[in-house]
Amino acid sequence: MIQETGMRIPQEVFRFFSNPGGHSLILRGNAGAGKTTFALQIIEDLAAVEKSYYFPTRVSDESLFLQFPWLKEKMDLFLQANGDRSAPGKKWQPREGLCKLKGLTPNRPSNGKNQMSVSIGKDVGEIEYLYKTVESRLPERTLLVIDSLDALAERNGIPCVKLISAIQKDLVEEYGANVICILESPEQLLDYLGDGVIRIGMMEHNGRRMREIEILKLRGCEIQQPKYLCTLKGGRMQSFGYWWDKPYVSDKPWRPIPDSDNRLSSGITDLDGMMMGGFEPGSVVLIELGSGVPISVAGAIENSLVSNFASLNRGVVWVPLRKASGENARARVTTNLPKETFDKCVRVGEHVNEMAGSPYIIPLEGSDASSDFKWQTLAYHLQGTDMPSLSLMGFDTLESVYGNQVMEQLIDHMAMVRRNKSVFVGIVSPSSASTQRLIDLATVRLKVERVLGTVVVCGEEPYTELNAMQMKETEMGGGIRLTPIV
Repeated sequence: MIQETGMRIPQEVFRFFSNPGGHSLILRGNAGAGKTTFALQIIEDLAAVEKSYYFPTRVSDESLFLQFPWLKEKMDLFLQANGDRSAPGKKWQPREGLCKLKGLTPNRPSNGKNQMSVSIGKDVGEIEYLYKTVESRLPERTLLVIDSLDALAERNGIPCVKLISAIQKDLVEEYGANVICILESPEQLLDYLGDGVIRIGMMEHNGRRMREIEILKLRGCEIQQPKYLCTLKGGRMQSFGYWWDKPYVSDKPWRPIPDSDNRLSSGITDLDGMMMGGFEPGSVVLIELGSGVPISVAGAIENSLVSNFASLNRGVVWVPLRKASGENARARVTTNLPKETFDKCVRVGEHVNEMAGSPYIIPLEGSDASSDFKWQTLAYHLQGTDMPSLSLMGFDTLESVYGNQVMEQLIDHMAMVRRNKSVFVGIVSPSSASTQRLIDLATVRLKVERVLGTVVVCGEEPYTELNAMQMKETEMGGGIRLTPIV
């Protein structure tokens, strides 16, 4: 079965529940980690595959609706813990596990048919109600969420081990149902009883809270990504997988994001929101790339900055990362931006030994950056463009041309950027020698890192929460979307 686009749960979980037969999943973690939200997200994402029921044992429906307003649209998925337990069902299948819970033992007469001994068993009406619900859907498969199994076992005076064993034998193996058992304890003592085990956890990253989905076991299913970064934004669980190996390509013309409250847009709507509307004129912006950040991520950020300024007829001086040639840089941006706009508004700095003589190239002698990036010279090259302008500098390229002391050679250029109410953006890698000097001068400092395979963005100045980066179509600007990790 093919996973639908826009699905929020990990692909391994979708495949696990979509495989033939019944499956049990133990979902555990500390209080408040997001177990209930994750289970409800599984229900929502599997709605087109099978009928689902949610059985709460600790929290009332009203409390759940306050926490998850979107559940009101899905009232039919609830099973009331104290509701009608006489739901009609089809012919019951063998209930050997339930019989043991009730204290009944089957007699086995000579004809080979099972018959229940006449004895007074334990009252486990709630558990029988779950059985009847699953039976009423046979032969169709049901997804049942028990939240929590600890509470259900406690209320019926049954050890968790026996309850899970009965559910596994009857509902999963005999009826072919999918069952999610939420445990209130993070302990792994019961993991061996489930076909699958997932832990929802919380941790810290540079003083910011993060949530993770750790897939410990999924019987019969290959686990390609054992850990997922996730968020509970908007009362829904969203997981983030490895996706940067699938290039995002949009053929739509660039739609610029205009200034807002005298702030200049980065070309990324969500990033502007992190910075209270965009860059303040005269800003010095530092973007720090962490270890393992794919070059395509940095390229997407560069493209957004260049495209938005150029599309507003503003001048751009650009030294691309990784010593990318002017021709390659132009080809990347003009996928969405008209070539004539690029040629008019953008000037790419390229070493004289490598330049091809194109009109959008600014030759760099390579001996002194203060001379090569003299403000009057750049203004001459960008005649016909508007202010404020953008200076976008990849410091791995600058340091390879001018050496590790290039920052001191750019002080005059940065001073002119600030005096003319323009924007200077420096992008550094972990090995850049100029990082600390830029930290001292920057008015905006952003970090781009890779955590659990997901690219995340946060602000150190201004200080912001972590945001997961994805590539999706947007109404204006580039295709970069940032989702807060909460």
